[in-house]
Formats: sequence, structure tokens, C-alpha cells
Amino acid sequence: MLEQTQKKLLIKLVEAERSIPRNERDYFYVAHRVGPPGVELRHPAIPMNSPRIFEGDLRILASYDLISIVSWGGNGIEKFYITNKGFQMYDQAMLDLGSPVDRFQRIVKDYLDSDVFQAAYPNTYSKWAQAENLLWTDDSSSVLTTIGHLIREAMQDFAEALIKHHNSQENISDKTKIVARIRSVLNSQHKCGNAELAFLDALLAYWGTVSDLVQRQEHGGQKEGEPLLWFDARRVVFQSALIMFEIETTLSRFRSK
Repeated sequence: MLEQTQKKLLIKLVEAERSIPRNERDYFYVAHRVGPPGVELRHPAIPMNSPRIFEGDLRILASYDLISIVSWGGNGIEKFYITNKGFQMYDQAMLDLGSPVDRFQRIVKDYLDSDVFQAAYPNTYSKWAQAENLLWTDDSSSVLTTIGHLIREAMQDFAEALIKHHNSQENISDKTKIVARIRSVLNSQHKCGNAELAFLDALLAYWGTVSDLVQRQEHGGQKEGEPLLWFDARRVVFQSALIMFEIETTLSRFRSK
């Protein structure tokens, strides 16, 4: 009986909760502040300045016993937690997405489609979405190279925004040097543990490989002397989404520490 927006809100809440070690978990707090419509969610795993939500959606979740409201203030809900029923509904929703591969692909795409990602990376999302839409329209050479061009610009815009979000001290102003710009951000992460630093190093190598594929896509495979196929376009669209998803979700954990 939930609307799609309410389902996505429940998914957001559960994934935020599960990203925190059990012994460090806390309530979700609701801030009623002057400004745009809606309320702000406060939680260690929800980035500051995330888009506001409609408090009525929280009340609907509570009416189905998916969350439990702990306290009310003069303006409305003050704090709440997710119930066992809420966790169970999330688990079932993930199973309903289809096969394991379908679920992982949907998670990545839903993250890029989310209000949080679009608010933080509006130009990146716009260009990536254009490329993804073109993927299902035609497989002519002009469309395939346009997809490569859009993905290259999306990755450039992502690197630009990432530098601003993480206040990178290295002054790399050339937008085309996206590998160096991503490296400057990843090298600045001093709050990570050894395992996560190793993962960030691997992500940098991964980013460079995807960038090479995108360059090939944009130039129509001329350097290699091989014609582009629809599969090549699908690969750069999906792999660019995956690498941006991995970088953003990894770094966002340390942004508020």
C-alpha cells in the first residue's frame, strides 16, 4: 500500500542504519527548520544537507509499523527507529527486484537516481542519464560516440564536484585530467583504515581503466581500428555508474567525520 516515494524512503532508512556498526547505532532525528518545505533527517549515515523529506511519509511508515516514533515535539516527530517489520519489508523488497544480478544493478541505478546524488552531482547525473537513455534508442555509430562524449563529460563533472565536496588541496584546474583529480581526492582521505585505503587505491586504477574505455568510445575506436558495438556503449554506461557509486558511497562515510 506504500507509494513509491515511501518505499524509497524506507530503503534509505534501512541502508543508513545497516551502514553503522550495531553498537554505534542511534535514533533517527527529525529537524524542523525554517527553509524549503519538508523536514531534515539527522543520522550518522545520512550526509548533511541531504534533500528534505515530507514528514507525512514518515507518519505513513509509522502507521504500517515500519518505524516507531519515540517522541513528538511541538512541530511534529522528533525521533524514531526502524522496527523489525521495517527491516523485514526491506529484505522482501530487495528479493522482489529479481535475480541477484538484477538486484545489484538496480541498487547502483537507484543510487544515481536518488535525490541525494542528484543534489550533490546535478550535471553528472544529467549527462549520465542522457547517455543511458540513448543506449535504448539506436546503435548507430553517431549515437555510440555521443554516449562516449556524454559519459566523459559526466565523469569530468563528477571529479569537479568531488574536489569541492572534499576540499582537495591540490590545485588541478584542468577538467580533462580526471584521473589526477580523482587521485588528489583519494590521497586526501586520512580518516580511512588500511583496508579502505587499499580499496581506494584499487578504485583509482579502476577509474583510469574506465576513463580509457570512455575515451575509446568517444573517438569511435579509431585508435584501435575496431568498430564500436552496442555492447561497448552499454559497458561504459554501466561501468561509469558503478565506479561513481563506489567512490561516492565510500567517501561519503568520511565526509562528516
